[in-house]
Amino acid sequence: MRRLFLALPAALALAACVEVDMTVDVLNEDEARLTGFVQMQRQMFEMSGEDASFCSAEDGGTLELTDTHARCTFDQTGTFAELMRPNAAEDVPSDIQGELTYLGADRVRALFPLSAMNEGMDEMIEDPQMMAMMRQMFAGMSISFTVQGREIESSTGTISDDGTRATILLGVDDLISPDADQLTDFETIVRF
Repeated sequence: MRRLFLALPAALALAACVEVDMTVDVLNEDEARLTGFVQMQRQMFEMSGEDASFCSAEDGGTLELTDTHARCTFDQTGTFAELMRPNAAEDVPSDIQGELTYLGADRVRALFPLSAMNEGMDEMIEDPQMMAMMRQMFAGMSISFTVQGREIESSTGTISDDGTRATILLGVDDLISPDADQLTDFETIVRF
């Protein structure tokens, strides 16, 4: 489950028509809490053979099925390596994985490398039939990542009024519009 949205989350979410809402709460120099949900259309879930890895209880996931959606709600606390690189034995390039890095002085850098998906998106945008299909399948869906802690020092996302959360929200037009800007990495420096 975590591999789905931590290894190039937006691109994989797009390929699987998945909606993602994920929050990383940095607790200390090597511990965080990961909460949120991953959701896909029920039909897509059934077409994938109802793959159990979509929502593993071992990864803190709880699967909920409705008439229209398969939704995996998750809540897990662990070390940075456990949460951000749960399948380290698998050959997933490090430049497409999310990461948490302790910087010292109660500061952590959170990085989600969204820019790595720009090339794949450019190819998709050039195919009008693919674009039409993706627009229809992604109507109303979004991908959201939040990093929180005691204080956000800096972020490429939007910082909350109280300065404790930074969020990036990607809608359909942010991902598959020909006029969309190139995606940039979501990087946040947070104090715990």
